[in-house]
Amino acid sequence: MKIKEENKNNFLSALQKVSRALKSNSLDCCKMCGGINEKELHIIEYIGQYKNVTMSDIADNLDAPLSTLTNIVDKLVEKKYLSREHGGDDRRVINVMLAENGKTAYKVVGAKKKQIAEKLFPKFSEKELVSFIKHLNILASSLAADA
Repeated sequence: MKIKEENKNNFLSALQKVSRALKSNSLDCCKMCGGINEKELHIIEYIGQYKNVTMSDIADNLDAPLSTLTNIVDKLVEKKYLSREHGGDDRRVINVMLAENGKTAYKVVGAKKKQIAEKLFPKFSEKELVSFIKHLNILASSLAADA
């Protein structure tokens, strides 16, 4: 299928606007959560979603080396966003979970995301919303495949 140059340009422009808006919302969440950075925010969100995870799980999710992740988690433990404990029989396994500040931050981010959804959803009919979400998933899969 031949794609019109105008459609390519409009797509890239829209993608850039979405990227900027997502970045802005992410930075707002970082400020609202006590001035953490985006990597720290992603870690808190991941742990909040899956509850009790290992350092390796987080490293895989962020596609970051364990050594880098250890430094970030150390800072978040120090700031009382996270807590760590050794897993059962294997002392090499370290489980990470949200501490009180982390739970609060996770709730703040969840509320912000809900607010964004509530602002966006009324702009679409139910059918359009289902289609929009489907296309967002296609976009995310396509971009992930190229990474």
